[in-house]
Amino acid sequence: MFLVVGIHQAYPYFKKKNKKDIVSLFIKISLGLLFLYFIISIIITFLFNVGLKVGAIILLTPFLVYNKIISYINMVETPNNKNSIEMMANILEVILVSLLWIYVPANLEIGIFILAIKDLFLCFVYTYKLRKAIFKPTHITIKILLEILKFGMFPMLSLLMTTLNYRVDIIMLNYFVTSTEVGIYSVGVMLAERVWLIPDALKEVMISNLAKGKGKEEVCFVIRICNIVCLFVVFGIILLGKPFINIFFGLEYSSAYLVTVVILIGVIFMVYYKMIGAFNIVYGKQKENFVYLVISVVCNIIANLIFIPIFGNIGAALASVISYGISAYLFIRRFTIDNQIELKELLLIKKSDINRVKLLIHK
Repeated sequence: MFLVVGIHQAYPYFKKKNKKDIVSLFIKISLGLLFLYFIISIIITFLFNVGLKVGAIILLTPFLVYNKIISYINMVETPNNKNSIEMMANILEVILVSLLWIYVPANLEIGIFILAIKDLFLCFVYTYKLRKAIFKPTHITIKILLEILKFGMFPMLSLLMTTLNYRVDIIMLNYFVTSTEVGIYSVGVMLAERVWLIPDALKEVMISNLAKGKGKEEVCFVIRICNIVCLFVVFGIILLGKPFINIFFGLEYSSAYLVTVVILIGVIFMVYYKMIGAFNIVYGKQKENFVYLVISVVCNIIANLIFIPIFGNIGAALASVISYGISAYLFIRRFTIDNQIELKELLLIKKSDINRVKLLIHK
């Protein structure tokens, strides 16, 4: 989200750099942004007379920004606690959706209401968990604010590049194929991208550990475990993907399965970007992430221009695989060179990894 200006991703770096408690500083900055954006949203809502629906979305935006930052702080400080809170919020969301789906006709206001309840719940719980830091005396200077904003700028731009890298294929497909084919492609991509739930979950715990002092060995360990788990999930999607698409989307979407299989190759590559990219941010190498992602996006666009006119949907999937592969290569190459690590350290599972996983499970 652009309005967050990368502040949340700056937190683990400054925590590691300062070697002291900086929760109070970032929470007060978050509350300051919440107040500033809420005032601006009120002015926009009433000054431009945007209407009830749009006004509600605008007024909700400051809380989304605040929730993004404070949830990230909770993730770094207490990742397990954060996951429990997220699960509670998701259960609350499912209950609300189920009740409203049964008793109330679908409309936009209901969607806004559910989103508001969930995010306000998260804002309240996350703030309560860190309540002591709110009242802790903290010296905030313009220099510190500018330093945080300067650092956060590149993670924010990298996030924009990542989003573009994920979606540029769909944007370009609209110029070459029918809307029906775009829909089929979107279903295939959606199913393949479920694999990313695994690295995203493991990355949160890894970032917390990196901010608290762990280093390159932690990244290698998480990548090795993630590779194994992701491969099992990929095989599961390959086996069950076609019947899943036919049951939940209909036989007319069955051709999306081939798109899914092709994209799955590239999805594995993105494990390396997600993990090494997070490592780079914690260690102050956020500019590298941005440069590599720009290269990846440019390659994605060029590959789409070449392959979509020839192969259609499959061409877009191939372009994504090429782009993700280039991104993985750039991140792996720099990481292994800078940290003097052999490639096998990222690929081959060790006996110590299995023992560590067993200990974590039995905790």
